[in-house]
Amino acid sequence: KEAIFKIETRAILEGLRLAWKKGIHQLEVESDNVLLIETIVEGVAEDNRLMELRRIYQMVCRGWKACFRHLPRTHNAVVDHMVKVMASRFTEIQVFEFPPHSMRDLVQEDYFRSSKANEPIY
Repeated sequence: KEAIFKIETRAILEGLRLAWKKGIHQLEVESDNVLLIETIVEGVAEDNRLMELRRIYQMVCRGWKACFRHLPRTHNAVVDHMVKVMASRFTEIQVFEFPPHSMRDLVQEDYFRSSKANEPIY
């Protein structure tokens, strides 16, 4: 479980770095890892022993609007599908400006499900 937590933490950190680099200073970050989201939102990341969590804290303090929220796994079909498809082909971060054609229906379904999910945590 610790390895999964680190991987998911690293994914959020890399996503924040990419957003900042692209000039995106307002975003929502969703994860099905409730412990990770709570750690970030409650400010525990600042003094955490995990370097990636400390870096996330530093990134969030840069003065942008970042909303972190827990998204139940059942509302995360797109990410689950992308991980399964891409994991066997790539070892580096993949950036999609637009979802692959085969996933557009999943994206739309995920959007409608997530819009009905819990309110954001700020």
